[in-house]
Amino acid sequence: MKSILIGAICAVIVALGAYAVLDGSLQRSAEQRFTTEGVRL
Repeated sequence: MKSILIGAICAVIVALGAYAVLDGSLQRSAEQRFTTEGVRL
């Protein structure tokens, strides 16, 4: 029972970490990612 509880807590921690990383600056639209000074989309 103890190992199941530890596994569930670890899964929640990993999910929250993935949410924090993916919700930040890693996800940008194509317009934001590929726009430079000389290009207009």
